[in-house]
Amino acid sequence: MYIEIDDQKIDYSLIHRRGMKSIRMKINEDGMLVVSAPYGVSKAYIEELIRKNAATLSQGKKQSDEAHERWEDFVHEKMKDVPDWTIKQYGDDIVAGKPFEAGSIYNGLPIVTTQIAFQNIFWDAYKKFNNDHPIFVTGVTIRKMKSRWGSCRPTAGKMTFNVLLLYVPEECARYVIYHELCHYLELNHSARFWAHVAEYVPDYKRIEKEMNKYGRILIDHSL
Repeated sequence: MYIEIDDQKIDYSLIHRRGMKSIRMKINEDGMLVVSAPYGVSKAYIEELIRKNAATLSQGKKQSDEAHERWEDFVHEKMKDVPDWTIKQYGDDIVAGKPFEAGSIYNGLPIVTTQIAFQNIFWDAYKKFNNDHPIFVTGVTIRKMKSRWGSCRPTAGKMTFNVLLLYVPEECARYVIYHELCHYLELNHSARFWAHVAEYVPDYKRIEKEMNKYGRILIDHSL
């Protein structure tokens, strides 16, 4: 569906949901306006609401487009020195595979790219950490997180990491893992906590700056 405002065509999709009490509008990753509304709300009412909020929606569309451009630049930078035959891109997932090996997916890029690779990085770090500080970890979850790279619940042995860590350099992902593991020793960011982090990632301050940069690119991309 689309609506014309000041000779400009705005594409949008309308989703009716049960139990909703208000109308929600957002710009998705493809720049499409998505409207969620309760059943019974007319198309005419929704389009009038779009017209009233046209300026705000236009700004959101601009920010979404800019975020997508930053993502494309990021991906291009990571892929530019890799032979074409090693690259396959499925939506936002970038994987590398050896030709003529069915099902072969491996880390041929300087970024993590797959959940399997991340799990391998995690358990390697965990093994080293556990040799020095025996701790209890029963499960690792990778999912979308809005404002954190990772979190942990030491009493339950649960650790959760942002799925966007699949798109950062391995050293950055490894730093986040050690950061969360060190919270098993100190549930704060005291001097003692950072001393523990420095045991495993001596240049963590440099990586922290890198993570701020990736955060802007990747989290903006997931608007």
